[in-house]
Amino acid sequence: MTGDESIQPTGGTEGAPEQHAAVERALMDRSRAHASREREQSPRLLRNMIALAVALALLSVVLLGLDAFLTAMQKFMEAKIVDPAPAPTAPMAAYAVQPDVSPLPPADPDPRPSPAPAPDTSQATP
Repeated sequence: MTGDESIQPTGGTEGAPEQHAAVERALMDRSRAHASREREQSPRLLRNMIALAVALALLSVVLLGLDAFLTAMQKFMEAKIVDPAPAPTAPMAAYAVQPDVSPLPPADPDPRPSPAPAPDTSQATP
């Protein structure tokens, strides 16, 4: 039954118990529907609150992890890179091979330019 319909008792006594039962049935149906709506709303609100709390916790964990990662990367980028010292128990080479280095050209002791050679006049032309 919907809220628009209403059951009105009639003046006769023959249909009174049936009408009374119909009214009770309609009221019970309405109360059941109302109770089921209330039951559905309260867990939904609780479920939404729990989901919000879990989402905020997850977001904070992700942001803290990102912050820790960026801090570690910043420290790594600022660190100087050095060759590690050899371990004292590591084997040592018995000899060392010099790298192939090309010799430097001889240095000119006088940085001034040399004078141009004089023309050779010893050979005369006849």
